[in-house]
Amino acid sequence: MKSPRVSQREGGYVLIFVIASLALVAFVATRFALRVDALRQQATSMQNLAQGRLLVESAKARALFWLSTRPFGLASSGFADEQPLALDNRSYEMRNGAWIRVQDARGLLSLNVPQRERWLAALIGAGASLDQASAMIDILLDYTDTDSLKRLNGAEAPDYAAVGLAPPRNDWILSTDETALMPVWATNPQLRQRMVSWTNVMRNDSFNPNTAPLDLLRALWPKVSADQWNLFDRLRRTAPFVDATAAIAATGIPFPTDESVHFHASNELRVQLWAPGLPMAVEYTLSILPTGAYAPWLIQEVRPSDRFAAPDAHQAAAKFPDASKDLARPAPSAPPSL
Repeated sequence: MKSPRVSQREGGYVLIFVIASLALVAFVATRFALRVDALRQQATSMQNLAQGRLLVESAKARALFWLSTRPFGLASSGFADEQPLALDNRSYEMRNGAWIRVQDARGLLSLNVPQRERWLAALIGAGASLDQASAMIDILLDYTDTDSLKRLNGAEAPDYAAVGLAPPRNDWILSTDETALMPVWATNPQLRQRMVSWTNVMRNDSFNPNTAPLDLLRALWPKVSADQWNLFDRLRRTAPFVDATAAIAATGIPFPTDESVHFHASNELRVQLWAPGLPMAVEYTLSILPTGAYAPWLIQEVRPSDRFAAPDAHQAAAKFPDASKDLARPAPSAPPSL
């Protein structure tokens, strides 16, 4: 027979063991519940991501169909009897809930053919000093030319090696991201990011003020008043200008009247798509080629870009043009037989 004192001691040990076991079971159950909840949230996020990608692919197909079957005008794409699709980077809501912005590349500055006076004004407007702007332009020119001769403020292979960068390709720039591989450009990420939104990789320097970002226009012509730019922006949205003479007469802005300024959209575009569920937008650089040998369009680059800002009331009312008229549009009649 055990004494009552010994029995009480053993009962205390059992109680402690039971409490510890229950605490351990509760801890394991809590961790398991948290893990299940995390897996559920991860599955939901993956489902939202997959749904967002599906929406973007659907929106891309619709946009490419529209752009490849419609004529291009001064600042938009579309037939005369339907709502046009503006090519000035304004936001449109697609029928499936995705958002799209289409920017005419001619409304941006060419990295491959940097017109010095225009680029100097844009870089200074973006925050660069005069010395920085001069160096960045010369570096661009040295990057694309085929020789090893260095411009006054430029850079060739030894200069790249001195700052730990790969030598220049001495060829056409294929992506706006290539500026991150150049001296001076690489050490000014904020300035470079600002310029990336204003640039294209076209191989000519033709410029279309009808589709250019308003902040870029202000940088290019800094002496023009804010009232003049507001008037120009309001007029071009309702009825784009046909040439520099008409724009000068209506606003007084001293646009050049030579061939470097062309008030008509090009067939090269920057298309940005975003859908709920995606952490970033998808950006396509493409050319519309209605007489192309292999396809009516050519996608030259796909890259992530910042997701769209929350649309305001004006943007929320902008819907992507409805292409349902195509079904009712009569087919062209067959030519008469001879």
